[in-house]
Amino acid sequence: MPSDWVTRHCPPCHATGGTALDLACGKGRHSFWLADQGWQVTALDRDLSDTGTGENTGIEWIEANLESGPWPLGDRQFDLVVVVNYLHRPLFENLRDAVKSGGTLLYETFMIGNEAFGRPRSPEFLLHPGELPNAFSGWKINAFEQGPQYKPAAAVPFAVKQFQSACKP
Repeated sequence: MPSDWVTRHCPPCHATGGTALDLACGKGRHSFWLADQGWQVTALDRDLSDTGTGENTGIEWIEANLESGPWPLGDRQFDLVVVVNYLHRPLFENLRDAVKSGGTLLYETFMIGNEAFGRPRSPEFLLHPGELPNAFSGWKINAFEQGPQYKPAAAVPFAVKQFQSACKP
């Protein structure tokens, strides 16, 4: 099931089919949802063995380690980039470049304070307050939230997260 943040803030797909990148796609929950919405999806993760890559031929699956080696997408750009529950700060510049002018970045990940509730606990994987708006300054912020959230159905019902929807100028 896709993230509520992604489903609420995802722009409508172009009639001609917009391009979307699901960065650190995990099992592909957002990739499959985006493809069902009409997006031409590129899904990228270091391990695609649990994704069911054969289930949707409309998704381009790329297996690459984002934390070592060069940026695997070269100068490709997308109308939409989605990042959920993943943080590797050195990729911020690549993400800025990967979003087409006028395109959207949807970002949702954990922030400082989450260590009290569960994983991740390392500051390396936790955003600081206001870090996303600062990292993407100059972009039009469509929506931004940060702080504790409660999800009664989740295995870990409490989390501290930062959410941002922003459009590239």
